[in-house]
Amino acid sequence: MTRLLGFAVFASIIALAFPSAFERYRASLSAASEAERLDPPAKVVEASLPVPNGRVLRLRADPDGHFRAEARFDGRVEPVLVDTGATYVALSERTARRLGITVSPDKFTAVSETANGRVPVALATAKRIAIGSVEVRDVDVMVLKGEALSSTLLGMSFLKRLKSYSVTGDTLTLTP
Repeated sequence: MTRLLGFAVFASIIALAFPSAFERYRASLSAASEAERLDPPAKVVEASLPVPNGRVLRLRADPDGHFRAEARFDGRVEPVLVDTGATYVALSERTARRLGITVSPDKFTAVSETANGRVPVALATAKRIAIGSVEVRDVDVMVLKGEALSSTLLGMSFLKRLKSYSVTGDTLTLTP
C-alpha cells in the first residue's frame, strides 16, 4: 500500500512536470529551429572545494531558471534536468536502452498519469550516475514506456543519496 501511495505521489509530480498545452503548441510552431534554440547544458561553475567523499559541484541555472547538466550513466552521456519534484530519476524507454538500462516488457506493470495521458512505467536501477565529480551508485530509476518523457529528469532518487544539495540564487550546489 505504501508503494502504491508513493507511486501515486510520483505520478502526480510527473504530471505537473510536463509542459502545458500552450507550451507544446508554441514548441510545435518553432520545431524547425528547435535545435538552434535549445540551451546548452549548465556549465560547472566551481568544482574545487574538497569534501571527504569527493568534490562540491555547483551548477548555474539556465535563462529559464532550470538546472541542466550532462550526466554520465555508466559512462554514457545524457542531458538531464535536475528536478527536486521528481521522486525518481525518470527517463524514456528509448533513452534507457541507449544508456544500457534494460527493462523487459513484463516489468511495465504500473501506470503513471501524465499530461500526455496514461503511460506504463517500470522501475530499474542505474549502476552509476555522475555529474562532474559527483557520483552515485545503484540509483533507482523510473522508465516510462515509449516517448512520453521529452527530457531525462534527475530526481530525488539521485539527490537524496548526496550529503546535501542546495539552491542559493541561481546556483545549485551538490555535495557528495
